[in-house]
Parts: sequence; C-alpha cells; structure tokens
Amino acid sequence: MINRLNPFSKSILTFALVSACSVLLIWLLNPVIVPIIVALVLYVCLSPFHDWLTYRGWKRGQSALFILVFLMFVMFVPGTYLLSILSEQMSLWQSKASVAGNSLNLLLEQLSQQLANWQINIKVSQLKEGIVNSMSGENHSVLGSVSQFVVSFSTLLILVPFITFFLLRDFESLRNRLLQALPNQYFEVSWLIYFKVANQTEGYVRAVLIQQSILASVATIGFWMAGFPSPLILGVIAGVLGLIPYLGPALGLIPPFYLVLATQPLEFNQMLYAVLVIGVAYLVDNLFVIPFIVAKYANLHPLIALLGIIVFGNFFGILGMIAAIPLISISNIVISQLLLSFNPKKFKSAIA
Repeated sequence: MINRLNPFSKSILTFALVSACSVLLIWLLNPVIVPIIVALVLYVCLSPFHDWLTYRGWKRGQSALFILVFLMFVMFVPGTYLLSILSEQMSLWQSKASVAGNSLNLLLEQLSQQLANWQINIKVSQLKEGIVNSMSGENHSVLGSVSQFVVSFSTLLILVPFITFFLLRDFESLRNRLLQALPNQYFEVSWLIYFKVANQTEGYVRAVLIQQSILASVATIGFWMAGFPSPLILGVIAGVLGLIPYLGPALGLIPPFYLVLATQPLEFNQMLYAVLVIGVAYLVDNLFVIPFIVAKYANLHPLIALLGIIVFGNFFGILGMIAAIPLISISNIVISQLLLSFNPKKFKSAIA
C-alpha cells in the first residue's frame, strides 16, 4: 500500500513517523531533557577539540576523560563561585521587592495623572496590581522564578559534565550502529539527512553562542558605563534573554528597571540609560552579528521564521520560541531530502 503513494505523501508520512518518535523520546527523557540539551551544546562546541586530541594520538576515552576533568574544574570551581554570587545577588534583589513595588506604585499613579491631564483615559490599576504582584508575590514572582533557575543551575553543574563525557566518547559509535541497523535501501538517504542536519545544526549552535556572547559583552560594558550595580549579571541576563526572538529586548529591560525602582531616591534617568544600553546592544546584534554570523545557518524566509516563532510560542511558551527556528530548519532539511529520496532520479542527481 505504501508503494502506491506518491513521493510527497511518502515524505509526509515518513516525516510524521520520525516526528512522533522524536516527541516520544523527548517525553521519556523529560526529567533530564535540559541537562541533555546543554550537554549536546557543549558536545558541539568541544567536539573539534576532542577530534584534534584524537588526531594527535589520544584514544577517544582518554580525550573525553581529559575534557571531563576540565569541565568539572570549570563548572565546580568558577561555576560554584559564580553561582554563590548570583544566589546572593538574587536574595538581595528579592529583599528589595517591597521597595520596588512601592516605587512602581508611585510611578504608575503619576503616569495615570499625567495621562488624565492629556485627556487619555487608560486604566492602569490592573496593570499596577499585576506588576507589583509579579515582583513581590511569593509563589509566582519573577524573582522566585530566577531563584528556581539558580537551583536548576546547580543540578546542571552535576549532570552536564558526565553526559558530555559519554557523548564525546560514544556518540559516533552509537550513531553508526543506529544507521547500520537501518535497511540498506534507507541507509544512504538517512546518512545524507543526518549529515546535513548535523552540519547545519552545529553551525547554528556555534553561531548563536557567539551571538549571545557578543550581546552579553556589549550589554555588560554598557551597564558598567551607566553605573548600574552588578553589570555582569545584568549583561549575562540580557544575553540569555536574547535567545528569545522579538521579546528579548523588552524582557532584558526588566532587571535594570527593577534595580532602578528598588533604589532610593529614584533616578528615572537610569531607566533611559537602561533603554539606551539594551537598544545599542540589540542594534549591534541585528546590524552586524545576525547578518554575518547567524543568518547563513538558519536559511529560512523571515515570514516563515516569524510565523513559526508565534505558533511554537503559543503552544510551548518561551522554550518553544527559542527552539522554533532550529526545529523548522531541521524539518525543512528532512522533508526536502525525503522528497528527493522518494524520487530516485532527482535524488541521484542531487548527490552526484
């Protein structure tokens, strides 16, 4: 029956089956999916160094063990120190939640009065209540979420080095076994799909890491020049939030705005400085970094990328927005190669 289907139907059916298996695997690995993703990112970054060591005569196990020791040193020594600083800073910020809430309350009242003078009737009471609760609420506050992230980060420090070690040591052999287990008629197309997906994904991951590092560096320098406390933490937060398309700049303004509201007396000029810092950082990112480093690996039409981000964000939240572009790019590669594989003449000409 399958042989009677046209190439397009076969491709869509195969893609749906692969997607279903992938979703099932992710669901089964849900308790450790975040450490696995972080370890995969580290694997992509460290695999060239691992390959270089093996080229120099090291055994794969020895090379992976050396990298494991290095990762454990980096994560447990500087990582633990940075984690303690971040945890201490979060506790300090959370202790100022009531002050920031009162300052925000005063600011919104003044804004409401000014809008009324301009005959603009906007009810800001509900907005005020929501923002104050998000800052000072005990169960669902923004700072509470950050505190939970600190705990999750502690878990990453333990699991990620070991998962990365096994990926470096055994990933290639496991990949080869899985591909060799496929029927001969699907081996060639499966290898070609894997090669193209791996090549584009690895390039995209490295490009995004470079992008976020540059964004975080520019933001850190800007916050330091503007006189903000903890400029490194603010810069790193801006860099991480830059992973969220379109919403990243707005979310990146929340921490510096919070610090301004938590400081007495209020200096509203600092809010303008925060907007300027984030604006310059994202201007550099969009004008120079994305066009020359990231864009060539995404290979997507801007409209498709935008619609994908909206759809993934609607169903899966922030993580969906982050994963939208790489997942759509991978799906594009898989479907294109499946269409070629089920059309033998085009497939042979494509790999010739």
